Amino acid sequence: MGKEHESAAEEEALDGWIAAFRGPLVGLLASWGTDWRAAEELAQDTFAEAWLGRDRFRGSFEDHAALGAWLRGIAFNLHSTAVRDAQRRSALALDDHDAATEETEPVPRRDALSRAFGKLRAPHQAVLRMHYLEETSTKDVAALLGMTNKAVESRLYQARVALRAELERVEARQQQEVR
Repeated sequence: MGKEHESAAEEEALDGWIAAFRGPLVGLLASWGTDWRAAEELAQDTFAEAWLGRDRFRGSFEDHAALGAWLRGIAFNLHSTAVRDAQRRSALALDDHDAATEETEPVPRRDALSRAFGKLRAPHQAVLRMHYLEETSTKDVAALLGMTNKAVESRLYQARVALRAELERVEARQQQEVR
């Protein structure tokens, strides 16, 4: 009975990690240039690697800052490996013309927002993705980025201001092109 209780507690701990850090990890990986689907897969791989290597973790699993930093390191290593593998495959590919691209009709506001977002600095993109797109608390974002909660809140504010200003510039350019 002791083993069953221990196993249930371990599963609960893993569920807690995933609940707290899945969203921010996906956002962080996406901010490193990984497409969204691949970022979701890498985040799951991160949890799998962390779970398998949980005996190597030196901190307390209740310490979100330490756990977030550890998960970020695992995610970074997995991301780096994926990038190297993709570069090798790309270098070996003789012809990449077979890749089908799906054209969609652009929606002006969404297109402008996408362009504006792409012009933001990487740290601003990361916190916006993690907090808004993945609906992650500032506490969990802070743990993953190794920052204080106040620093994340400040960066979010700066990112929103920068996005708003860039969006206005992009929309103004679009209006000039129409004229």
